[in-house]
Amino acid sequence: MDSKKLMETYLIEIGQNGRLDLIKDIAQPDMIDEANKAFGGPLGRDGLIVHVKTFRRQIGALKLDIKKIVGNENEVMAHWFFTGLHKGPWLGREATGKEISANVFSFFTLKEGLISYYRLWLQAMLDKPIIFDSSTSKIEIL
Repeated sequence: MDSKKLMETYLIEIGQNGRLDLIKDIAQPDMIDEANKAFGGPLGRDGLIVHVKTFRRQIGALKLDIKKIVGNENEVMAHWFFTGLHKGPWLGREATGKEISANVFSFFTLKEGLISYYRLWLQAMLDKPIIFDSSTSKIEIL
């Protein structure tokens, strides 16, 4: 699978549709997920599974829209947008039950065609803008 298809599979099939069984097909067993690591989650593919499960549990009625995917055999980046309902604690904020939306940039480093490293940056809108950068583990509420 090429890098663009891999990213699309992650975002739509796994992220939006909950097909966690596909993670084994797109990620190295020892991959690093910066966002999951920042919140104390497990390492490797298990960490990516926890990341997706938690996101889907905390953001209900999830709808994703891929804006752009660019990549090559070593790296791929996606700009995507989501909307949903804030159902559980997320990025330091307790559930509000209100609509939430965000622009997200996901970056995968690939090894042998599979995700070896995942980092992301997002700006979410709840009652106040929230910025999260997985490379610094910093959550900023504006």
